[in-house]
Amino acid sequence: MTMCRRILLFVLLLATAAGAQEYQAVVDHPARPTSDREDDDRRKPVEVMRFAGVGPGDIVLEIGAGRGYTTELTSRLVGPAGKVYAHALAPDRIIGNRLPNVVTLPNEPQEPAARFAAAGIGPESLDSVLAFFSLHDGYNAKDADMQGWYRALYESLKPGGSFVVLDNTAVAGSARRHTADLHRIDPEFLKQDILNAGFEFEAESDVLRNPDDDLESSWFEDIDGRPSGYQDRFAFRFRKP
Repeated sequence: MTMCRRILLFVLLLATAAGAQEYQAVVDHPARPTSDREDDDRRKPVEVMRFAGVGPGDIVLEIGAGRGYTTELTSRLVGPAGKVYAHALAPDRIIGNRLPNVVTLPNEPQEPAARFAAAGIGPESLDSVLAFFSLHDGYNAKDADMQGWYRALYESLKPGGSFVVLDNTAVAGSARRHTADLHRIDPEFLKQDILNAGFEFEAESDVLRNPDDDLESSWFEDIDGRPSGYQDRFAFRFRKP
């Protein structure tokens, strides 16, 4: 190995270590709720947020924020110069203005483009969109227009912006058949549906995969003597060209 290559490798290793420390610092933040910390083993926040690539100053939309586990981490990662639009966030997460850079979007039956515009999300204004364990629910309605959602997300992202998806794995070839009863979705079906909206597939991570999951049980059932949340989960990252 030449001296130049050694120096380059050393620089890359330092950058990787620095990135890991940044995400670990957010996970270790003293203001994180105890209930969030109790979920860290099954949710792998350092690895997941590094995969998502969220950083200081980013403008992020989170779809299906729920009780706010990811919202909390994202808020601290983007910092005061950034902003997080949290769709369907539980209101107690931001009581007392504890996450001042978080703007909530209600979970209402409204066209996504109109909903985004009402919240101040304009075309090409977002750096990232996160959808963690929420997209399968969007397919539950027979008349669900997920392509409408994906096109609206595409238009709202800046060129080069990322769309990061985590969800619960269903049996290959099952498409959307188990989104309601098992709360799972076929990864390849979901990938293709997102690609159909114009996104490019960039990367995947196996940090949440569990090859021992039979893929046939409900997401809410215990697995291997542990609470739900250890089932096989996939992680995809798409990019707007």
